[in-house]
Amino acid sequence: LLRCSIRPAPSDVMRQSRWVIGFFALSLTCSFLLILEREIREYFAFRDRPLFRELVNKVPNARHVWFAWNLADTNNYLPWLFGKDKMYQIGLFGYHALMTNASWKALCTMDSDKDGLSNGVELGDPCCHWEPGALASGDFEIRHNLEYRRWLVSHPSHPTKRNKHVHSFPQMEDVPWSVVKMAAFAFMILQLSLWFAFGGLGDDLFTRKSPLSTGLRAFLIVLSFLYMDLSSGVIHLILDYAPPFLPIIGGLAGGFRYHHEDPTAICRISWFEYASHTHLLAVVVLFVLRLGPHSRGLRFFWVWGLVWSHLFQSAHRWTHFPPDELHWWVTGLQRMLVLSHERHMEHHQDLEKQFTILSGHTDLILDPLVKLLPAAHYDYWCVIGVLWFFLPVFVDLWLLSDEKMSSASGKVDDKV
Repeated sequence: LLRCSIRPAPSDVMRQSRWVIGFFALSLTCSFLLILEREIREYFAFRDRPLFRELVNKVPNARHVWFAWNLADTNNYLPWLFGKDKMYQIGLFGYHALMTNASWKALCTMDSDKDGLSNGVELGDPCCHWEPGALASGDFEIRHNLEYRRWLVSHPSHPTKRNKHVHSFPQMEDVPWSVVKMAAFAFMILQLSLWFAFGGLGDDLFTRKSPLSTGLRAFLIVLSFLYMDLSSGVIHLILDYAPPFLPIIGGLAGGFRYHHEDPTAICRISWFEYASHTHLLAVVVLFVLRLGPHSRGLRFFWVWGLVWSHLFQSAHRWTHFPPDELHWWVTGLQRMLVLSHERHMEHHQDLEKQFTILSGHTDLILDPLVKLLPAAHYDYWCVIGVLWFFLPVFVDLWLLSDEKMSSASGKVDDKV
């Protein structure tokens, strides 16, 4: 009777993790605000011209112009939002779409922005063979659909000016140092150094003195690899479709998606400059670990996650080099472990599947999910991304809490 009536005290783990839970709630709220922002934006932009809401199904590649969220406008969403004009301003392509009821057969041969390129050339259908239907939202395979492309498309309301280095490999381009990225890198190095010096991270990674067994460490390395492979796909998917004008995420999306316009851009900057994008992710991971209690196992998992995040940035960059430009050890990695040039080019051909950029193995999971929730719904995928990011953290907290509960129960039993 005494054993049944005594309950362990509330776990200190959950009290200590209140800041982690608070940060999770804040992140989830921000991701839901993206859904609200999109609904409000589309309501005000399309309420007077509902035809524009259907452009994504009536013209090819409506979602694949790297800097635009809506082909009918003039990329002036923010000036309109904070301006005095009540009517949403549209571009010449928008006017032509209204004139033709968005008939692609009529729009294709027009040159809305008078830059010498027809709308068909700009949107990847130079021969005007594309028709609305299943192909508009289905898989694109160039061997079956030679009439149009999804890569290197441009806005039909903006005169097209190509970077002269597109598809070329000239000398490396100098990019100014980013203070934010350098601060993120310094924070990452400092935290890892402290763990090595005082937290036993060196033992966990390199010796048998660690309380983590060899088998558990091997399991966590593989699990971290697969987790980061799928994470790379979710991040890639969001950045491929989030509008560039959104705060924080929009800047990352615009910079990332530019390589659809200029595929060699990520090859013409240094490895560190491109890999440094992942240091921003490292800051978030390390910040969450500092907010609350965590096990050595979770720390080990995330440290390897940082290794894999650098590798998926490297692997993505390598896929944009011609194979004969790569070192032998890189091509060896592509054959055995990381994403290959051929597989990633299938993504650039389609832009709606095969988003993972570490190994591509977890596309087996992500591709069916993208068919259920299309990548264009980047806002809903942000919610999924937040839940996915915090999943290891909450599993670890649950295990820590369960361990504390079991320990408390054991103490009660001893006293009884």
